[in-house]
Amino acid sequence: MSRTKLLALAAVPALAVSLATPALADDEHDHPRVVTAESPVRSIGANQTETVTVTCPRGTFAVSGGWVVSSASIDVTGNRAVSDRRWTIRFENEANQSGRVQAFARCAT
Repeated sequence: MSRTKLLALAAVPALAVSLATPALADDEHDHPRVVTAESPVRSIGANQTETVTVTCPRGTFAVSGGWVVSSASIDVTGNRAVSDRRWTIRFENEANQSGRVQAFARCAT
C-alpha cells in the first residue's frame, strides 16, 4: 500500500471524530463550569499565623486553592478543602514586619 493511501485511511477516523465533537460540546453536563472565589486581602502580623477560608458559590465544589502573599517570608503551612464548598489556607509570617495575604479557591460544578 502506498504512503498516500495510508495517510488517507488514517484521516477518515479523525474526520468522523471531529464531525461528532461539536454536538457533544453543546451538552453543558459534559463540561464542568469552573469559577474562582477569592478572599479579601488580609493583614498578617509579624511572626503570626493567619488562616483564611474561601467559600465557593452554591452549586459548585472546591477542587483546589491558591494564594498571593506580599513577602517571601510568608509561608503556606496548610492548603486543603475543609468541606465540599470551602477551601482553607494557613499562612505563617516569619518576618519581623506585617504583610498581606489573599486566598483563592477553584470551584467546579
